[in-house]
Amino acid sequence: MQRPVTTGPASESSPLWRRIREFSIDHGDEQLTFAARLARENGWSQVFANRAIQEYKRFIYLAVCSGHSVTPSDEVDQVWHLHLTYTRSYWHDWCRDTLGKEIHHGPTKGGRSEGEKFDQWYRRTKDSYREHFGEDPPSDLWPAPDVRFGPDTQCRRINTNRNWVLPKPTFMTGLRTGAGVALPAVAGGGLWLMLADENPFVEKNDSFSLATDGWILFVGFVLVVFALKTIGLLVFGGKKRRRGGRGGKSGGSSGCASDGGGGFFFGGDSSCGSDSGCSSGCGAGCGGGCGS
Repeated sequence: MQRPVTTGPASESSPLWRRIREFSIDHGDEQLTFAARLARENGWSQVFANRAIQEYKRFIYLAVCSGHSVTPSDEVDQVWHLHLTYTRSYWHDWCRDTLGKEIHHGPTKGGRSEGEKFDQWYRRTKDSYREHFGEDPPSDLWPAPDVRFGPDTQCRRINTNRNWVLPKPTFMTGLRTGAGVALPAVAGGGLWLMLADENPFVEKNDSFSLATDGWILFVGFVLVVFALKTIGLLVFGGKKRRRGGRGGKSGGSSGCASDGGGGFFFGGDSSCGSDSGCSSGCGAGCGGGCGS
């Protein structure tokens, strides 16, 4: 079950806020709840998904009551996207019966002016959050604008059961990894050549065989170290970069692979947008609905 949103100034005298806070998308008989589906599709923990739902409710309250156009964080936007697929819940139970008005999702049209518009809307939304709820929005669910509209929004939907997702190394990460492979390899190869006279597998009077065997071992050592580092990246690196990990990157990535310099993968995919806002029904004329 979804936990109620923490109370704040907005809930003290607002019947609308109480209705929003108590609203549940689930009806109690689901084997796969809305929160569980949200967590699964985004690679989030259950705790992080529940928190994202709470912030979605706060965002929708601001959409109705702030008196200006609003834009969610990417994490909140994922909740909004999923709720829109529950069409009866969203349009009937939520908009009509709980909010008393339709809240439309408006994705970006693209271009610099749209980017600037959504950036301004996002900043203003966070300001209104502080005004209405008496606290700063949590940074792992409402990141700074340069993060909200940065590389982390370049997501793709992929099947992680059929594809491996690896983070693209940044320059420094690649440099460290290369050094981590090269230095032990050079040391190991050099040690082999130094101790060759004591090595029973090397022919003592055959300099060509000595050099050949030494370089074969050297190359093999490099490949083994590289393979171990790659396995470590797959097993441990992915867990650290998973969305849901800021609590999860969000605790991040349901198919949205992005951390450090982004990611690369093997297999088919379909793109998903991230810049969005809500203006229809959320302008200056909305204020009257906040006490109803």
